Amino acid sequence: MKKLILVFFFNLFYSGFSQENLRSFLLIGIEFTERVAARYTEPMTEGVMYGLTGGWYNSAKTMDVWDMKFSIVSNGSFIPSEKETFQIDVRDIPNLSIGQNDSGMAQIPTILGGDSDLQFIATVDGEQFEFTAPEGIGLIDINLLPNAFLQFKIGLPKYTELGIRYFPKLNIEDISLEIWGIGIQHQFSKWIRPINESKIALSGLIAYTTLIGDFEFASDGFVTGTNQEIDATLNSWLFELIGSTQNPVFNVYGGLGYVFGNSSTKLKGSYIIETETETLSFINPLDIKNNVRGLRANIGASVNVNWFGINLDYTLQGFNNLSLGLNFKIK
Repeated sequence: MKKLILVFFFNLFYSGFSQENLRSFLLIGIEFTERVAARYTEPMTEGVMYGLTGGWYNSAKTMDVWDMKFSIVSNGSFIPSEKETFQIDVRDIPNLSIGQNDSGMAQIPTILGGDSDLQFIATVDGEQFEFTAPEGIGLIDINLLPNAFLQFKIGLPKYTELGIRYFPKLNIEDISLEIWGIGIQHQFSKWIRPINESKIALSGLIAYTTLIGDFEFASDGFVTGTNQEIDATLNSWLFELIGSTQNPVFNVYGGLGYVFGNSSTKLKGSYIIETETETLSFINPLDIKNNVRGLRANIGASVNVNWFGINLDYTLQGFNNLSLGLNFKIK
């Protein structure tokens, strides 16, 4: 199961970035290649960073001291329609033109978009190289960007709860991926007598999640080289105020919070392009950085019977998120 999740995730994240037609933009120089690559990958990194904040809680009530809960958490971030394509003006890029028209404006799929037959022509010392615009992986058709975690929580003294989420580091073929996170939740309504005596609980949460990945790929086309790989690190922080009911079986919960995250995606290795007059060589050419920040609001419901519970919630944020959790309690 973990192997399937790993391969699926990296096929989503890097199948587009490792395309020969995206690396072909190196013909026009690192500055412009990085500009195109940043616009191309931005929706994926943003969606993943928002998705990493999902599923941290399903109640404002913290567990009793040393009680434990194991959870399988799955998240699906919905893809905004405006993240399907982006535009570049090739008139701002020296030695690059569009094969099909001379308008100067190129509509390119993002990594989440669809197919493309747009042809570019790069001119280097009078020699022309023709290549197709990078294509998307078609996720816009299903409108969902998934992720999943294993999560463990334990009750601590003073109405506090510690949470840890983890996806063990796996190495399959040329792919490696690791996800981990830590969060702490405190039920401050325990210190407010009128609220504590009601059926409402209030708490605060601080949580951090990071994803570290690596993908090696072979060179092809007119871009050759060695040790070509993509290294990615994505970090997300969540600060949230949570409220919920405190009933034995069925409860509703919600939260208001703030999320911010940052990412670094590096194209590493050597990249060589042979022309009739010279050899273009690039070493570790790209380091694409991105960040997200903004408010979020969450609402959900949970059902708990003895040692088992299930919860479902929806979050309004930059990439809206649906989260499902299966929870197993140990007292």
